[in-house]
Amino acid sequence: MHAPSAGPRAAATFDAILAAASDETRETLRVLGELLGTTTHEFNNALTTILNYARMGLRHRDQATRDKALERILSAGTRAAKITASVLSMSRSRSTRFEPVDLTLLVEDVLVLLEREMMKYRVQVEREFAPVPRVSANPGQLQQVLLNLLVNARQAMPSGGRLILRLSHDESAGLVDVMVRDTGCGMPPEVMRRIFEPHFTTKSGPDETGKGGSGMGLASCREIVEAHRGRIRVESAPGKGTAITIRLPALK
Repeated sequence: MHAPSAGPRAAATFDAILAAASDETRETLRVLGELLGTTTHEFNNALTTILNYARMGLRHRDQATRDKALERILSAGTRAAKITASVLSMSRSRSTRFEPVDLTLLVEDVLVLLEREMMKYRVQVEREFAPVPRVSANPGQLQQVLLNLLVNARQAMPSGGRLILRLSHDESAGLVDVMVRDTGCGMPPEVMRRIFEPHFTTKSGPDETGKGGSGMGLASCREIVEAHRGRIRVESAPGKGTAITIRLPALK
């Protein structure tokens, strides 16, 4: 005798929980969903590479071909390990613990998750990283902020473009700046005035990757940055792109 299926009932229960959830909980679920979609795709790419070159190495007995296969397997395995490390780091966002954070490493961890996506949409990522001191932060929460900003920048350039990531240190103010600049469509003043309002969005819904459209991304970003005693500044103009700068206190 089989137990009755709980599928529809479980789905209805989850929908009810989601409907009753706070904005903060909904945003957490949205970020986790986007992260799951991105990492599953990226990890599958790495596994496909490993499997294909393992088969090639088994089919061909000559040493040169096997060496090439092993090199590609090692490279794909290393990438898979980096993806796993990035996901584990972001999963720590549920913790409220702050610790010294190397922003250069943190930015690179986020870029690992979006590398293929940027290539797919013909977005050229440029790094302008000056040596900067560490900041006291929750690593997972800052990664969530950067993931939001990078996805927004990519979505602003549907035909491709340049994405500039800059790290700099304002010694006189004791602040570290993280800037994300795109060469996309930019925003008019009437949109700029509302971008940090919860639920405000100019998008009709998630894009083909399942990202964006909730109107909670930038509102959540500002909340996280301010909880880190930081500030977030936006500069934009139609046709000239957008630059978002996060300013965080440097550790002494």
